Order: sequence, then structure tokens, then C-alpha cells
Amino acid sequence: MAGIGADDEARFVLIDEIDPDAVAARLRGARPGGNFKPAPFSPLGSPRGITRLAMRGLAGTQKIEPTAIPLPEGAPYGRVEIDTDNCTICLSCVSACPAGALQDNPDAPQLLFREDACLQCGICVATCPEKVISLVPQFNLADSAMNAELVIEDEPFHCTGCGKPFGSSRSIERVIDKLSGHSMFSGERQTDMLKMCEDCRVEAMFDKDDRLMDVGERRKPRTTDDYLN
Repeated sequence: MAGIGADDEARFVLIDEIDPDAVAARLRGARPGGNFKPAPFSPLGSPRGITRLAMRGLAGTQKIEPTAIPLPEGAPYGRVEIDTDNCTICLSCVSACPAGALQDNPDAPQLLFREDACLQCGICVATCPEKVISLVPQFNLADSAMNAELVIEDEPFHCTGCGKPFGSSRSIERVIDKLSGHSMFSGERQTDMLKMCEDCRVEAMFDKDDRLMDVGERRKPRTTDDYLN
């Protein structure tokens, strides 16, 4: 409330009375003090939407420009800060976000964020494999908080087999870099599989002329007769 210019000391009055009539008289005679002005609004919509309407109305009566009001840690309102230099747009955070604050674009490798939907639950922070997300508790009164803003975008990576776009260039390059030292991806052919879509990858694994997963002829199983003889 202090962020919208309301006088904290004038908002609460302690009534220490035992007699119900005395309490009623105090309530009838109570008047708002300080420079706080009430703001009428229609309580329609979700609880978060009603809170936003009330805060914007009060800010308007105090002639406060719509801005972001800092909140203490643990508040259920705020935004996320993302290190775009190290984000690979893997979209793990989008799948984990329970409120839909983090969104993707089905037509392009993009990460979007809608602030008014963010609950500051921290699931995205725990889910992010690159650890590039942090929480910023605040109450943003600006209209921009209600729109999904573009956080980061990248070029789609095209399958080397069929040319179909899948994933982002950043994510595929990071996977190749992470697995480059693994024994199963030490060869160029195995690494090339990471550059294929799911369909082409399966075809490459079981190709008759060049079976990447072929380990040679299996040894004949030994039986009891082999040991007795």
C-alpha cells in the first residue's frame, strides 16, 4: 500500500472495547485519516484480477503513475529474470509453469512471459537445467504486465536428414557439446544422429546398410550341456 502512496498508519485503528454497542459506535464514527482516498471499482473477475483492479484504482486516486512496486521475498506476485546469454530455449520452464506465465510459440523457438500470471512459486527456477532463471517479487501496475512479452528467440534447427525444423539451434548445439565426450557419441556418425529429428534418428539407427547400433553377432548362449561336455 505504501507503494501507491497510502498512509500506512491511517489504514488501521485498534478498537479495544468489550461492549458491543461501544464497538458499533466506534465503527460508525470511524473516518479515514491521512491522505488516503478510497477508490470505487467493480469486483469482477478472478481474485488476482480483482486485486489488480483495486490497486490500480487506488494508485489512480493518489495520482501515482503505473509502475512496479517492490515486494518482499515470497510474495505471490512478480516477474522472472532470465539470463538470455545462457538460455538454450529448451522450454523446460514452460512445461513446468503451473500458471501459464511462461509460454512458448508453436511456430518458432521463442520464450514468452506474462507477468500478471506469475505466482513466484519457483518451480521454473528448480526445473531450469541451465540455472538461468531468478525470481523478482513485485506488483506491476502497468498494462504491459498483462501481455505476454518476448524474452528470447532463436533460429530453428533443421534436421540434417529431412530438413524438418525441430528444437532451437541453441538447444541442439548445447546437447552436442554436452555429449561430445561421451563414449556413445565419440564418432562422427553418432554425433550426426543428434542433428536429426525423431523420425530420421530411428531410421538411421536401424538402417540395414549402416546400422549405428549394430554391436556384431551375439555370442551363443551357454547351456548345462556345454559345461558337462
